Amino acid sequence: MADRYVVIGLARSRSRWFGEVARWANAAAAPVDFVKCLTSEEARAVLGAGRRVSALLLDTELSRFDRDLVADAARDGVPTLLVGSADRRDWEALGCATRLDADFTRDELVDALDRFARAVAGDDEPTSARVDLSSDPVAGTLIGVLGAGGAGTSTIAMALAQAWAATGADTVLVDGCRRGDLAMYHDVGDVIPGLPELVELHRGDEADPDEIRALEFETRRGYRLVLGLRRARDWAGMRSRAVAAAVHGLQRTHEVSVLDLDDDLETEADTGSADIEDRHALSLAVARRADAVVVVAGADLKGVHDASRLAHDLHRSGTPAERIVVVVNRAPRSTVARAQL
Repeated sequence: MADRYVVIGLARSRSRWFGEVARWANAAAAPVDFVKCLTSEEARAVLGAGRRVSALLLDTELSRFDRDLVADAARDGVPTLLVGSADRRDWEALGCATRLDADFTRDELVDALDRFARAVAGDDEPTSARVDLSSDPVAGTLIGVLGAGGAGTSTIAMALAQAWAATGADTVLVDGCRRGDLAMYHDVGDVIPGLPELVELHRGDEADPDEIRALEFETRRGYRLVLGLRRARDWAGMRSRAVAAAVHGLQRTHEVSVLDLDDDLETEADTGSADIEDRHALSLAVARRADAVVVVAGADLKGVHDASRLAHDLHRSGTPAERIVVVVNRAPRSTVARAQL
């Protein structure tokens, strides 16, 4: 039997190309086994079923485009081919291998598969088509602030944002804690929009800076504010890829982004649970790409212990040691007492 491409298609049921590819596959007019999916969950189920897959075809007209699905496919060595108008999605930034017009021909599909996908045959191993965006220039400074409960982490984050804003820098402060208090500290008087809306905005594509600013609040301290989660359980609706894209969007929009974060940095490798890593997605994303991570510690033995633990966790999560800054909050004025810390 000749080698064939196993292709997953995700689109609206009435998309013209959806039916055309199915017709070519059924008539053996193209060397394709076509698996039609109408939801991201169906496509993920096929990807995770253990069957070899050559490529993923995604329609740009999907109402909820899922960049995490693109990342999941790339992790499995499956390239994503975007189908539709070029002005709907930035396919390179999303990690897609290429783009086809919605009225592509059979020959154009086969040519794209020949270039970017691997036919399924024997013990062929799929290869990754992940687009490397590590060289993407980012101008904004990213500062993460985290510490144990009661150490004054939010106060230090506010002070840092105010200090940056006082220099004239376009600064934003983000409440990234599962139980955030910055709305209360700033007397915002509202709970929406906030971090969930910011992440949702980046679920399918890069957001325009004006769209990001529309989700922020002005403060009397000179910086802008992104509110946190309205309920601690809301983290379950934020996927890790979209969270990382939201952080990138803040950096593209502002000169300085200060994020007040939880001190939890466990990953799937540490716990065996992908949900745990998703819950800590924002802290992990900032730890891995921040220009500096400020560890806030109390001025006592427990504070020093917490700071040591967090510095170790940050280094293990990918933060270079030279980017970790420990701040001892409420330190005593006495030089003798300071020397004992």
